[in-house]
Parts: sequence; C-alpha cells; structure tokens
Amino acid sequence: MKTSLLRSLRRLHLITPRGIVRLLDCFLREGITMMAAVRFAARYHAHDCAVVSDNRHIDYQEFYTLAQRLSHVLHHNYHLKSGQHVALFCRNHLVSALLLPALSRLGVHVRLLNTDLSSEQLAQLMGRPFALFIYDEKSIPSNGLDAVCPMVSCETLLESIKRQEAIEKVALPYTGRGGNISVMTGGSSGNYKEAARQTGIVQFLPPFFSLLRDLHIDSYRSVLIGLPFYHGFGLATLIVSLVMGKKICLLRHFDAEEVLNIVATERVEVMPMVPAMLARLWQTKNAEIRLRSLKCIISGGDRLDVSLARHTMEHLGFVLYNLYGTSEAGFFMLATPQQLIYSDEVSIGRPIRGMQCAVREPDAEGVGTLWVKCRWAMVGRQNCWQNTGDCVLRLSDGRFLYRGRADRMVVCGGENVYPEHVEKVLKSHSLVADALIYAVPDARFGRVLSARIELKTNALIDENDLKVWLKSRLSRAEMPHHFSFEPIKILSTGKHSLLK
Repeated sequence: MKTSLLRSLRRLHLITPRGIVRLLDCFLREGITMMAAVRFAARYHAHDCAVVSDNRHIDYQEFYTLAQRLSHVLHHNYHLKSGQHVALFCRNHLVSALLLPALSRLGVHVRLLNTDLSSEQLAQLMGRPFALFIYDEKSIPSNGLDAVCPMVSCETLLESIKRQEAIEKVALPYTGRGGNISVMTGGSSGNYKEAARQTGIVQFLPPFFSLLRDLHIDSYRSVLIGLPFYHGFGLATLIVSLVMGKKICLLRHFDAEEVLNIVATERVEVMPMVPAMLARLWQTKNAEIRLRSLKCIISGGDRLDVSLARHTMEHLGFVLYNLYGTSEAGFFMLATPQQLIYSDEVSIGRPIRGMQCAVREPDAEGVGTLWVKCRWAMVGRQNCWQNTGDCVLRLSDGRFLYRGRADRMVVCGGENVYPEHVEKVLKSHSLVADALIYAVPDARFGRVLSARIELKTNALIDENDLKVWLKSRLSRAEMPHHFSFEPIKILSTGKHSLLK
C-alpha cells in the first residue's frame, strides 16, 4: 500500500485508532449500512455542509438526524422491515439522498427506477409488488399509475420528517446488514435489466482505494452530482462522497446553465459527468470562466471523444479523468490525464487492482470483446467472468482503447460497420455539436445507416456539403444514406436515446 494511500486513509480517519473505534461503534449501532457511514461522517463533519439541494444547505449533523427520523417514519408509519422490497422513482434531491441511508438502516432492498421510463415500461417493471413505492409527484406519468402496492410521495415524506414525532423515541429493530441496491441498466435501448449490489465494505475497497490513490478525491471539498442516483455512476458518487464528508450539490435535472451557476456559486471542485453533458456545457456562454473552480472532472458512462478531451484540458488544465465500467461489474478501469490521449484516440485506462480483464476472439488488428472478472460485481456475478459487450484493443503499455459496442455492429451490403465510428467522425466536424447514428432497413443493402445531427448554435450546412466532407473520411458502407438536422435528446443519464 503506497504512502499516499495511507495518508489519504488517515486524513479520512479510517485507519487512525480513534477513527477505527468510532467506525466499529457506528457498525454496532447501525449495522453494516449506509446509515453507519452517515453517522461516522457526522462525528467528524457535524457542522460541515453535507447536501445542497433546491437552494437549501444541510450540514452532516442535520442530515444524519433527518435520515434517522425518516427511518422511523418508514418503519412505524409504513411498516417497512428487513428483507422487503421498495421502489424509488425520483430525481436527485434531499429526500432521495436521505432515503438511501434510511432504507439501508431498515435492511430493505431498494430498486432505483429510471424516471425516463414510459408508463408502459414502468408498468412492466412493477409487475412484482413492492412493500412501498416512493415517487416524486412531478415524475409520475400524466396518465398516472395503477396502485398495485402502497405508494407515498417524497413531498409527503418531507413533511413527515419536518415534524417532531413521538415515534423517534421508539428504538428501531437492529439490522446486521443493509439490503441490496439495484439500478436498471440498458436504458438507451429500452431493454432494462436489473443490477443489484449488496451493502458491503470489503468488496468495494479496491475501487475506493483506486479513487484515493489516482484521483486524490479525499483532498477535494465539494462535488456536483448531475447524474441521477439510478445511474450507477451517480449512486457511487453519492456513497463515496458521504463516506468522506464532502459537500454534495444535487440537481434534479441536467441543465447546462444551472450546472455552470452551481459550480461557480458553490465553488465545486469535482464533477462526474457523461461526455454528452460535458459537451453541452462547453456550448454554453462563458463556460470556461464558470468552470474554473473544478479540479477533477470524471468522465464515464459513455465514449469520450478526443476533441472534447483536448478542448477540456486546453481550457481547464489536467483535470480530466476517464472512468470505465459497467452496471453489472461496476467501475474497473481508470485513465489519468497523463494516460488519456493515445495518438488520435482516448484511452479508457488500465484495470484497477483486483480486476481481471481478457480480450477474447480478437480480429487481425487485435480488437476483440472485453471480458472481466472481479469480486465487487453485481449479486450473482462476483468472481465470475462477464462479457461487457464492448470491443476493445489492448495496448502494449496495458491501456485499453474502446472501439464500440459489439451489439451495435451493422452489416451494410455485406460489410461490418460500427455506428460509433461514424458518430466520432461526424463530431469532429467544426459545425457539428452532436451526432447519433442508427441502422434502418433497406431493400437493396439489407440495412443502412441513418444520421441525426445537431448543429452548433447559428451553424449552417446542408446534406450535400456534409457528404462531400465525409467522403474522404468514411468507407462507402459507412456513409449514411439518410440525414436529418435536429436537436438530439439525451436521457437523464446523459446518454443518447436510441429509441425513435
């Protein structure tokens, strides 16, 4: 273990004699739960700001008190107990942040539902009855939901915990371990799958140590979470930030202007961000001035374009890191600013300690499918080889380059075509803000590519001029047959929606 890592752990009171005693006391009182982590943070950061949400600042002592009060409300008023299942259908705000430690303290299994779901998709996921369905009033579909289980809004819960209630004097049942937390993966395609994780400690130490050793996240004071908690990246950021006692700024919705204003006002130093969101920030007026407080931008959740990476580092310095992982396996690769650029591509980094990676069935150029194995994977997949579905190339220095999704490969006129490569080329055009490539049926070639293009503000270009520019950069099979110029919708997770 390196000296810098030991120094970081001491700074966080995790390996000091007094800190170890207090941590064990938290586990004895709260069980191995998120509530124990919040209690520990409140011991050392009682009057430091914990959460900034809806223009309200909450310190760690108040956050812990409110989380405890919410546990009592959920247990006594809604009869939640260990082993039951609860669904959360809400955005990032104070109550949703409080719900995670409160439900963990009760040993409840939590399923975080994507608020981008349509009413039909939500109905399918709710086929299994829950002990309680917790929602934002503004997130419910306009046609409502069939009440197949007890329901309560976050707004109602907030009013409940504002009142001093006698039930706080009644002790909660002891919970040895918090329940599983599940996120839904596959949102960009609409085919959602559940990835559940246990509330544990030991299995998450390698990723945590990597963040301390390579990103020095313990030295930063504030973080902005624009990614929703039901995105694994957003959830991990919340948990790690609470453990370290950082100021956490929450956003209900991603809005470039709001993000820039919060970063400037709260002097945010760390910002996890999906590339599409980062690109939208740079398209906003005075972005560089308002982003100057940032010391660490963690890109993840999607492919990072080399032009975006270079632009960010040219204007803000060496603050950009590329984090790679999957909902099923978790975070397992990291590229520091010095490791980020290779030739004209962005590296997804090297595997962190404890992770095994293999490139299977490589082609003549060495590009194959990435398989991974680790002990911090989702429930049922720990220490098992998993196919990520991503095509990668391993470099001689141990770094990996991402080459696209295997399941997005399209056969056009008998040739294998990767839409992500075409998107990359289009985004390199000086007038293009964003691009989305997808396959459509064709009577002659079977399938061909179609391009949806969002131009930069006040930019003008027609289809013929764009085709001329693309001709020398794409093969004949890669050339899109159809072009449309329109804004491209991104999901709340920051990814493009592949649904038309």
